[in-house]
Amino acid sequence: MTRMFEAAATSRRNVWIYTAAWVALVTMYSAAFIANGVSIGLALRNAIANYLPDAVLGLAVLRLPSFLPWPDGRKGRFFAAHLGMLAAFLVIAAAGWVFLIAADSLLFTGHPNVRINFRFVPLRILNEVLIYCTLAGLAYAWQNAEAVREQAERATKAEALRERAVLEAMRSQLNPHFILNTLHALVGLLRREPAIAETALERLGDLLRYSLRVQRDGIDEVPLREECAFVESYLALERLRLADRLRVSVETPPAALECLVPTFAVQILVENAIRHAIAPRAAGGLLQIRAQEIDGRLRVAVTDEGAGESAKASIDGSGIGLRLLQDRLTALYGSNAKLTLRRIDGGTCADLEFPARRVAEEER
Repeated sequence: MTRMFEAAATSRRNVWIYTAAWVALVTMYSAAFIANGVSIGLALRNAIANYLPDAVLGLAVLRLPSFLPWPDGRKGRFFAAHLGMLAAFLVIAAAGWVFLIAADSLLFTGHPNVRINFRFVPLRILNEVLIYCTLAGLAYAWQNAEAVREQAERATKAEALRERAVLEAMRSQLNPHFILNTLHALVGLLRREPAIAETALERLGDLLRYSLRVQRDGIDEVPLREECAFVESYLALERLRLADRLRVSVETPPAALECLVPTFAVQILVENAIRHAIAPRAAGGLLQIRAQEIDGRLRVAVTDEGAGESAKASIDGSGIGLRLLQDRLTALYGSNAKLTLRRIDGGTCADLEFPARRVAEEER
C-alpha cells in the first residue's frame, strides 16, 4: 500500500514538472515574438500552435522505454526504430501545427487561412528533432535511474537475506542434532570400516568449509556444480543415517552446471524432501535432482516419493527454509524467478526457476 501511494505521488509530481517545463518554453517563445513587436495575444497563440502538438506527442515519447527498452547487445535495430518514430513524430507534429494555425485563423478571422513561411521549415524540423531527442533521452535516463535504484534495493535486501540464509542453512544441516547423529554413526564406522569413517569426516569438513566460505566472502550465487558438490556431501552424510532407504538420481547436463544458483538453494529443496518425505517412511524413497537450461532460464527440479508429504508440510507453514528461499529469489531476481511445490503421482516436485546466468556474464 505504501508503494502505491509513493508511486501515485511520484506520478503527480512528474505531471507537474512536465507541464511546468512546457509552460516555461511557451513563455520564452512568446517573449521572443513580443520583443519583435508582435502582440501578446498573437504571440501566445503562435507559441501554443508550435508546442502543443509536441507536448501531446511527448507523452508518448516518454513511454517509449516501456515498449522499446535499451538493448544490451547490438543497437542497430534500436536506432532504426527510433528513426522511424522520429519521422512519425515530425509528420504528426507538423500536421498538428498546421491544424492549429488553421483553427486559430478560422476562430479570429472567419477563414481557415494557413500561411507558412517555408524559410523557417528547416529551423522547425531541427527544433522538433531536438525536442524528440531530449524527451527520449530523459525517458531512458529515468528508466536507467529507476533500474539502478531497484537493483540497489534488491542488493541491500539480498545481503540481509543472505546472512539469514547462511545462518538458517547452518542451523538446519549442521545443528547439534544432525552432528550428533553423524558422529554416532561415525563411532560405529571407525570400528568396522575406518576408511568409510574417514571419508565421512572429510564430507563433514566439506560442508563446514563451504558454509564458512559463503559467510566469509558474502557469496550470493555459485555455479550449480559447486552447489551440487555441496549437496552430494550433504547426501553422503544422510546416507550414514538412512543407508539404503535413501536412493538418489541426479541429472545435470554440463552446460547447466555452469549456471549460477543462489547459495544453499538446491540443498534446501533436498533437505525438505528428505525430512518430510523420505526419512519418515520405513521404505525410504527415491530422491531425483534434475537441472536443465531452456530458453535462457535454468530450472532445477527436486522430486521425492513422499506422496505429497513435503509439499503438505510446506503448505501448512513449517517450511521455513522454503519461505526464506522464496524471499532470496525475489531479492536476487525480482519477478523473474519462482519457486513452486506441486503434488505429482507418487510424490512431490519442487521446481526452482530463474534466469540462466554464468560467471563470465556477471563479470562483464
